[in-house]
Amino acid sequence: MYYELLAIARITDPANVSKEATRIASTVGRLILNNRGVIREITSIGAKPLPRIMKKEQERHFQGYHFLIGFDSSGGVQSQLLRTLRNDPRVLRAIIKKHDITSAMNPGNSVHQALNSIPK
Repeated sequence: MYYELLAIARITDPANVSKEATRIASTVGRLILNNRGVIREITSIGAKPLPRIMKKEQERHFQGYHFLIGFDSSGGVQSQLLRTLRNDPRVLRAIIKKHDITSAMNPGNSVHQALNSIPK
């Protein structure tokens, strides 16, 4: 099945905002590939202010680095992935969305779908 992981990484160094997100993406990628999954795409959404102050590991965060990873894997892999990310102190939030690809082989990620739905 095709899944899409949207994660928000903490920003510890204002000079290099994508440092934590890069490390998290490589950890996620290794987990997916080691469990016979396929990574379709990695999209960086960038550093954005959070809608509210989020707490994790007794720290308060007001901004985070958002990124999206599209991958194919089994259901067990995605539950293991979420468990790993929820225990990681570098990840503020993580969510996995399942896509139905019966109508199109490459549906694109949620960002591309949203941009294509806007009338020009």
